[in-house]
Amino acid sequence: MGLSGALVLLGVLLMLTGGWGSTLPYFYFGVFGGLLAMWTYVLVLYRRVRSLFGEPYHRLDIAADGLFTKGSRVSVRLPDGRWLRTRLTDGPRVQLAGQRRLWVLGTGRRVFVRVPGAMWLRAARIEDAPVAGAVPAELVARHPTPPSHDPVIAAHRAFQARRSAVSGVAFLAVGAAGLAFAASAADPGSGGIADAAGVGGIAGGSAVFLMLGLLMAVGSLRIRRPITEDGWVELRIALDTPFVPRARSAVRLTGWALYPDGRQTRFRLTADISLAANVAMTGQLWLLGYPQPGKPAKAGLPGHPCLGSFRPA
Repeated sequence: MGLSGALVLLGVLLMLTGGWGSTLPYFYFGVFGGLLAMWTYVLVLYRRVRSLFGEPYHRLDIAADGLFTKGSRVSVRLPDGRWLRTRLTDGPRVQLAGQRRLWVLGTGRRVFVRVPGAMWLRAARIEDAPVAGAVPAELVARHPTPPSHDPVIAAHRAFQARRSAVSGVAFLAVGAAGLAFAASAADPGSGGIADAAGVGGIAGGSAVFLMLGLLMAVGSLRIRRPITEDGWVELRIALDTPFVPRARSAVRLTGWALYPDGRQTRFRLTADISLAANVAMTGQLWLLGYPQPGKPAKAGLPGHPCLGSFRPA
């Protein structure tokens, strides 16, 4: 956030010093101004959550007919007849349709919610009616299911693939547009060196966007590969160091793993924070199928939208 703000201020400084004809300030405003707005929104939400850190969570059990959905928007009927509205991605939404329980943080009309087993929070509002056009959510079975038929994991992977594909296309479009603009800006105009620097900066940034877009597109294709494993394998885990939650999406854990056949090995796990917290608290790690010696394997949690990569050392 600080870097984005500094670069936006640099764009303002370039304009005030006679760089109105340069493309560089507009590049700073367009790219880093958007990032600054996003991080400002995140900071506002964080400050709201931080003020509630000392308060307890409240368990909300959802009645069979008290859950309505419309796309990603979810409406939950409260015991007093009002409705809690929030947004959930595909995996947590399917989990909620089967588990029918939420943890609520805060009081008043603005609160935060989390599904069981999750480390993240979602902002929510309490209104007098559900989202217009919402329909009752179908009940999802919660009995043990093989990884290849787990509806929560399937929905979570589908969302990840769709998000990666959309982000990749957006990055490719921005990168291609930036390169096209840089190629057409042959006349430096009155900006001189500033214009040349602007065109060079846009070209370099566009190349980075193109590379990121290609990586995301390839990642989307990898995520779309179907899960073929028909069984969960439980490992007993001993971590090298205590787990300390961090404000990031991916966490790396190391330690010793005990296989069902008694074999032990060191391991490295790269997982989202929800899966990492579950492994640290329970000492259990679930793999999608029995791992091949020396080869990585997919890790997850039955019935929960969290995944990771397990690699024996």
